[in-house]
Amino acid sequence: MSLNTLANILSDLGQREAALEAAKEAVALYRDLAEARPEAFTPNLAGSLNNLSNILSDLGQREAALETAQEAVALYRDLAEARPEAFTPDLAISLNNLANILSDLGQREAALEATKKAEILRSGVKA
Repeated sequence: MSLNTLANILSDLGQREAALEAAKEAVALYRDLAEARPEAFTPNLAGSLNNLSNILSDLGQREAALETAQEAVALYRDLAEARPEAFTPDLAISLNNLANILSDLGQREAALEATKKAEILRSGVKA
C-alpha cells in the first residue's frame, strides 16, 4: 500500500499530477497481482481504485473518477458477499465515495441511492 500512501501524501501537498501517477501505478500493480492471486490481492486493488477515484475527482476528471469508483464498488460488493465482516465497512466507504462523485456530476438521485445503501451497510455494521 506504500504507493497509495505516497499518492495521498503527494495529493495533500498539492502535487496532484504526481499523486495521480502514483495512484495509477498502484492500481496497475494490484491489478496484475489480483489477476494472479485474486484471494490475496483483490482487496488491495479495490482500495487502490477507491484512492485513484478520489484523486481523479480532485483533478476534475469526474467521468474517469466515476468509472473507477464503480469498479471499486463492484469489487468490494463481491468481497463483502464472501466475507461480510471483513469487507462491508469498505463497501460502505466506497459507496459513499461513489455518491460524492455522482453528486459532483449532478446525478443527485443516483448519489442519494448510493448514500442510502452506504448508510444501511453502516447501520448493519454497528448493530
